[in-house]
Amino acid sequence: MSKLSLQVGAKDFDIMLDDDFYDFFINDFKKTFEDKRNIDIKELLKAYVQKSYDEYQDNKKIKQLLESIDRL
Repeated sequence: MSKLSLQVGAKDFDIMLDDDFYDFFINDFKKTFEDKRNIDIKELLKAYVQKSYDEYQDNKKIKQLLESIDRL
């Protein structure tokens, strides 16, 4: 387990993540927030909405792929 410490809305948070996921999360976190450790709530909400939209788009693509496979 690895610990990530950050500040959201002037509050400190420690998050424990599995080592494999930690590496992925840190890389993704840096893409989203650069090297910030203090994130305001508006930034966090915007990032959550974007991640949700990305997942929505991915699920649509998966569904389309599965439908095309079923037609074969």
